[in-house]
Amino acid sequence: MLLLTLAAVLAVSSLVGDSITFDETSHLTAGMSYLKTADYRFAPDHPPLAKMWCALPLLLVRHNWPLADSEAWVDAKVFPFGRHWLFDLNDGQRLLVAGRCMMVILLLATCLATYALARRLFGPRAGLLALTLAVLSPSMLAHGRLVTTDIPITLCMSLTLLTFAGVLERRTWLRLLAAGLALAAAAVTKMSWPLVVPALAAMALAGTIAPPRSSNGKAGATEPRRRRGDATPILALLFLAAATWMGIWTCFRWRIHIFPSPVAALNTPEYRASLDRTGVKLGREWRFALYELDGTPRAGLVPAVLRWAADVQLLPDAYLLGLAQTYGSTRGRRGYLMGEHSVTGWRSYFPIAYAIKTPIATMGLVAAGLLALVLRRTPVRDGKLALGLAAFAAIYVTHVIFSSLNIGERHLLPIYPALFVCGGAAAAWLSHRLGRWLIAAALIWLAGANASIYPHYLAYFNELVGGPRNGHKYLVDSNIDWGQDLLRLADYAREHPHEPIKLAYFGSARPTYYVDCKVLPGQFPGEPEAELTGGTYVASITTLSGVYDIGIRDEFWTEQARAAYVQFAQLTQTTESDDESPEFRELRREAAAEFPLWQARLLLNRLSRRTPDDRIGYSLFVYRLTDAEVEELIRP
Repeated sequence: MLLLTLAAVLAVSSLVGDSITFDETSHLTAGMSYLKTADYRFAPDHPPLAKMWCALPLLLVRHNWPLADSEAWVDAKVFPFGRHWLFDLNDGQRLLVAGRCMMVILLLATCLATYALARRLFGPRAGLLALTLAVLSPSMLAHGRLVTTDIPITLCMSLTLLTFAGVLERRTWLRLLAAGLALAAAAVTKMSWPLVVPALAAMALAGTIAPPRSSNGKAGATEPRRRRGDATPILALLFLAAATWMGIWTCFRWRIHIFPSPVAALNTPEYRASLDRTGVKLGREWRFALYELDGTPRAGLVPAVLRWAADVQLLPDAYLLGLAQTYGSTRGRRGYLMGEHSVTGWRSYFPIAYAIKTPIATMGLVAAGLLALVLRRTPVRDGKLALGLAAFAAIYVTHVIFSSLNIGERHLLPIYPALFVCGGAAAAWLSHRLGRWLIAAALIWLAGANASIYPHYLAYFNELVGGPRNGHKYLVDSNIDWGQDLLRLADYAREHPHEPIKLAYFGSARPTYYVDCKVLPGQFPGEPEAELTGGTYVASITTLSGVYDIGIRDEFWTEQARAAYVQFAQLTQTTESDDESPEFRELRREAAAEFPLWQARLLLNRLSRRTPDDRIGYSLFVYRLTDAEVEELIRP
């Protein structure tokens, strides 16, 4: 109880200081729209359950909801709609805190599930050690207090393995129902849930071969009539499949259509045409994922299965569209690793992310636990659960390593309970005096690492790379900079009232909601733009990395790009005359519109190689520049 209280205190006390992070605008807005309108057009690539869970308390909070005839609503653009709802019509930070507190409940449940897994496998002392690793984990605390789907899917997958192990131990309808609910919850939380299914199949196969053991250790003692080769574990899997299918339909209110007022089924020309006529982008996304540009079906097993499932209405349209979007997103996503950029990813991304964003003490205890297992210093009390955890971890790690989605260590979270359980197995060394001292030293080191990064858990990096101040040299995006430091920027602005802030921000929040500032040209549509003159420039390190804007990277500024930049500059300096051709006039107008964006990109490119004058949190760099310095930095 003390450990769980500590986790709650650390999570709640640190969440109030973070501004809204990138994905929270989408998740909280989508969850509220599902509850309020029963319309599933927003962000179908993430199923509804976790988003609705976080939005639940907002039903009890008075707030203004945007009109349903806005362009963002019609076109299913969740981020513009969410910014309008959170920051134009309401106090978005207050609404966000309520949603985050709901996530803390799931964080505590995940810690408890980790304890239960370790206790079932290795005993009470292992459970307490695993729980300690979970409670003090910076990554768990970082994402366990944000409105995202990472901790919810971690919880659901852990509970699925735990409850299915209970089914294999003793068949009861209550245990079977618990396992079905856990897997169904995973299916409506994140599209990565099928990765747990092979682990369940391995456990079921082991259950058909080896009968459960009684408390006295004799095989089959509790079920004397049961023989080897029993098929009931396979029947249990079929029950879980049926429960998952029903759970998906129930989450979508047993309605096939995305909208409350349907036109036709998703995979029909009439439906796609109706979407195009109303301006909604969903039909285009369905075609992009599953059809070629000329309208012919895209080749491959996954597209064919999804089209068939839509034709026979196997699952709700919104769920199938989310699966199609997830499939489409696997064909390339921009990533950053140690100064390099890629759309195909690196096999080394997640091993490196784990090695530098996991406390060294945690990695040491995990290694000690694995050594205890190899040397058989600790007995495994439930072989089927151990098999399931190992199979799931192996399958999941293989999947993420070969995935092109390299945007954050948070995608490793589902295997963290398994790692903490391995760390819990290190409790076997407590029987030796040296082992006790080493484990105590590791826990003190872990507590110190946690205290040193509080409350900036999102930016944690271990001592191997010099801590969070050097983290941006290795990873960006949700690993260190997810837009969380705007409240701290507001504190900085109050302490420096005579410094006008010119901001290059990476995030989904509306910057001027938090701080009086202007944004660099092209950096944030809808916000007042700053002139490129002297002042205090504040830039997000993800923006400076150029991961999402190639114009900021060194490789963009070739001789050809510099020549175009000079031509733009010359065109903007010419004055309009009556005898100029219409083509030249149009070219000059295009240059006038584009040149400020190019200037901002060149400025950020050169600032990225300059040591900042100050830092705000770990995600914002501050540069105090004179007019002459700015002029020099934007000179071609």
